[in-house]
Amino acid sequence: MKKTKLLPVAIALTLFASFTFWGCNPNNTDYPNYTEFVMQIDSIQHPSSILLGRNLNIKFYGKIGPDGCYTFSRFAPSLQGKNINITVYGKHSDATSCDTATSYLDGATLAVTQLDTGRYIIHVSQAEPPDIYDTVYVHIR
Repeated sequence: MKKTKLLPVAIALTLFASFTFWGCNPNNTDYPNYTEFVMQIDSIQHPSSILLGRNLNIKFYGKIGPDGCYTFSRFAPSLQGKNINITVYGKHSDATSCDTATSYLDGATLAVTQLDTGRYIIHVSQAEPPDIYDTVYVHIR
């Protein structure tokens, strides 16, 4: 019976010691660091109207960066009344070797849900003006 109780304690102590002495080193610089930035969007595509209860799928296009060190990070949408505000973020890696091909955002899609009926204004914040504005109508059959 004592062996059964000691085994989990021994495993826990072994794991603790392993992580303490050989675990992740916060001073390790072998992995790349990432910096997030607001992307410049060239254009968006979406339907001009959708039925109530359906998702509004917005596709985004634009150049992320000059090489593979630049990648898409995330969408930051917010719904304020009938305004759909969106900021698109990319991230840049300080890796020493990256693919040399230009990195593009080719139709990354944001699904906006739970819209009520009416006219919505889509506002895409840009790294450099002007921002992108468009409209979509949500209707009942």
